[in-house]
Amino acid sequence: MRRGTSGRSALAGQAHTRESTLAHGAASDAPTAGWAPVLERDDVVLVGGVPHLVAEVTPQQAETDDLLRLAALLEAADIEPILLRRASGRPALAVDAGARKRAIAALRADAASEPWVVGRAGRARVFGAGSNNPFGRDESATVYRPRVSPSGTLRLGASHGIRLEFWRWDGDVVTAPHANALTRRVIATDDLNFTTIDLHGKQWRTLDGMFSPGPSEFTHDVDIVFSWVDGSSSDFQRERARRMSRYVVGDGDEHSARFRHLDEIRYALRSVNQYAPWIRRIFIATDSPAPWWLTEHPKVTIVRSEEFFADQASLPTHNSHAVEAQLHRIEGLAEHFLYANDDMFFGRPVRPELFFTAAGISRFVESNVRIGIGATDHQRSGHDNAARINRALLEERFGRVIARDLEHCAAPLRRSVMYELEEAFPEDFARTAAATFRSATDISVTNSLYHYYALMTGRAVTTREPRTRYIQTTLQPGIRQMERLLARRDVDMFCLNDGSRPEVPEALRERVLRDTLEGYFPIRAPWEVTASGEPVSGRSEEASSAVGS
Repeated sequence: MRRGTSGRSALAGQAHTRESTLAHGAASDAPTAGWAPVLERDDVVLVGGVPHLVAEVTPQQAETDDLLRLAALLEAADIEPILLRRASGRPALAVDAGARKRAIAALRADAASEPWVVGRAGRARVFGAGSNNPFGRDESATVYRPRVSPSGTLRLGASHGIRLEFWRWDGDVVTAPHANALTRRVIATDDLNFTTIDLHGKQWRTLDGMFSPGPSEFTHDVDIVFSWVDGSSSDFQRERARRMSRYVVGDGDEHSARFRHLDEIRYALRSVNQYAPWIRRIFIATDSPAPWWLTEHPKVTIVRSEEFFADQASLPTHNSHAVEAQLHRIEGLAEHFLYANDDMFFGRPVRPELFFTAAGISRFVESNVRIGIGATDHQRSGHDNAARINRALLEERFGRVIARDLEHCAAPLRRSVMYELEEAFPEDFARTAAATFRSATDISVTNSLYHYYALMTGRAVTTREPRTRYIQTTLQPGIRQMERLLARRDVDMFCLNDGSRPEVPEALRERVLRDTLEGYFPIRAPWEVTASGEPVSGRSEEASSAVGS
């Protein structure tokens, strides 16, 4: 990886990602001399022999910036593109095949200063590097400007590019190279009903119905709630120790691992910004002071226990089960929301349909781990006891026995179902909410009481669709697993759990964990401040401006 043609070191290390900046890992075979004008830019470096913009942008921002710039290039060449939605939901632009030469010429001219790449048929070529027509004879190609984060650990390429299609008008039919979300490849011209749509601050020409929600799309607001405790706070440690001296807790429930943190919540929030930007609001349920890097932002809200607990007599609480039993009372929370701990992260772009069907039915992921047999016992962990209480309640009501835990990942819930669940088991909710520490009589609402109750009453289904990963960071295999996770980036969600029985030195665990999180989520979110106290810029505007302005 080097900047310009001088060979100076530009970024720290090789980018850690399987995602190729060229289509499906294809490499350009063009000489670098043709890229000289682009490589003169201070914000362009060579990665794997290909020019990349150095940009602190999310995948969605990169896609939007390229879409806007490509449209501006075409319009400047007197070509009016048609905005399409692909079957995947991603954008595409269609132009008349008769304007093909002008469209390619416009891209070629812009490639004098921008590192445009054209991916087609499993290969990719860079404009301006000795390739007069990277499109060849293909009727479509994916165009994009490769990007790399300043850290060098995140690359964005073809999977976030824009497909440019050349449509052929022939008499009374139009032939497109691909079907899309609305149309077949061959369309009768009489069936073309053009309209406009406002998107990304711009008005686009499109087809009527192209952007109307489909029958399987979820269109309601979705929020997310994170529970978080700053276990490193000396005030927290003193208060917890004072109150715990009067209680007997279960196996592992007293361990500091349940509360210590390495700023995981910062990266959990970054994962939302990076891979789930459709989430409307983020709530952080905590009684700890706000982290220093968090500034006021309309998307992020800290909620204290006294703001949503029905009975405040037992506060403050050190019981996550108690907090989880009161989440539905958070003011302003959407009907449909996700719940996650601060050690749970999104690992790649996800869509709301991963969590909810179009009808609002939640989709949860069962674990292969069994709850286990036997009754509750003070020697068991609070988690294991709560699973047994859940099982007994559900068996009594429905005559069915649950056997599995849920995966450690963001879980979908509905406020109305949680209120209904509380009405069905009022004493259990009240008892759990009043327990200062985890106890052998707690229920666990978010794992798994809610989900199986919703399943048995027709408001939830199980799913195997999300690819998840659970890593115990204190165990020997966890070190290798974190390194592999960063290199591959091949899961939808993952959990980096801080176990209570360490096998590796804490200094090693902390170093690998920090490297993994900073490498995986190098893009600072707009609600962060820098070390000097300055707000982080919300997005990159480098490609959003009109060409030639």
